[in-house]
Amino acid sequence: MCSYRPTFKLMHPAYRRRVMELAGIIGIQDALFKPVKNLSGGMQRKLEIIRSLIHTPDVLFLDEPTQGLDAMSRRSLWEYINNVRTQYGTTVFLTTHYIDEAENVDKVCIINHGKIVACCPPEEIKKSLLRQELILDAEDRTALITELSSLGLSFTVNGHVIVPYQESAQEIIARLQTKLTLLKINEPSLEDAYIEFLKETGGEVP
Repeated sequence: MCSYRPTFKLMHPAYRRRVMELAGIIGIQDALFKPVKNLSGGMQRKLEIIRSLIHTPDVLFLDEPTQGLDAMSRRSLWEYINNVRTQYGTTVFLTTHYIDEAENVDKVCIINHGKIVACCPPEEIKKSLLRQELILDAEDRTALITELSSLGLSFTVNGHVIVPYQESAQEIIARLQTKLTLLKINEPSLEDAYIEFLKETGGEVP
């Protein structure tokens, strides 16, 4: 780390390589040496991200890191952050309104009206609020319903045959002998669970 603010040419070579590596990941190489005041809001956001990642910190706080980024830059940034977590063991604290970005975190906290109202792994939140379902149908639906009943599986018929499950959809599918004309696995997303949580707790649904 430099004890002063050198120009790019005066930086240590390893430091310059690090800057250029991150600039390539974020997609800001062409604008890297332009005056900051001339950059768009999105470009300035990318510069902020480079500054936060450049020293490979042990703990990294990211507040809406992908806000204002295009889809390609957003994906590249998350690939890099996940690589940093794996390679260096960096702990990442993330705040985001893009719920899909929290799908693969170790633990997610939901804040409602300024209070933490849930804090656990994403899978626990999803399982506690929503159910996973198999959506099935067959040319001989009566045979399918009879088979599901004989296997002791609960189901409902609503347009198609809907079979809720907790553990393995593959195990249920493997046990079925009736020829299926429809097979879909409905696994709720973290965003689905978040909206359901707000409905149940009287929060505001976005």
